[in-house]
Amino acid sequence: MKIKIIKKINQQEKKNIIESWKKRYGSMSSLQHKVGLSKCSSPEDVNTYITWKYLASGAEMEETVTFVNADIFDVFSPKRGEILEYLANNEVSSIRELATKLRRNYKNVYDDLKALNKFELVELRVVGRALKPCSSASAVEVILEE
Repeated sequence: MKIKIIKKINQQEKKNIIESWKKRYGSMSSLQHKVGLSKCSSPEDVNTYITWKYLASGAEMEETVTFVNADIFDVFSPKRGEILEYLANNEVSSIRELATKLRRNYKNVYDDLKALNKFELVELRVVGRALKPCSSASAVEVILEE
């Protein structure tokens, strides 16, 4: 059994990725030149160039994380699923606001968010003195294989 989580990459993460590519390759045009040479046999460089080109034109980016073991099932519960669904469709400014909207105890919501954060299903951003929960996953797939 596999669990596939598709995560949205936010603007800051996109900038960080592009900056790391600039450090590694210099510029997109120098990478394009390297990929254009017939001696370039690196699929990673070709993939990086194509991704960089699309990101520079404003494309969105997602990352797929796949878990093969069943440890992630320890994280899923109906209440945590409710949190994931709410965060995917609504924005909240704090954990307290989320707990109020879901009509749940703050500590239980906080504990659930920490568990979901462990598997990068939610992100907890520091905003002032509060933690702002945000959805990281845009989709979760369970794949049953024989």
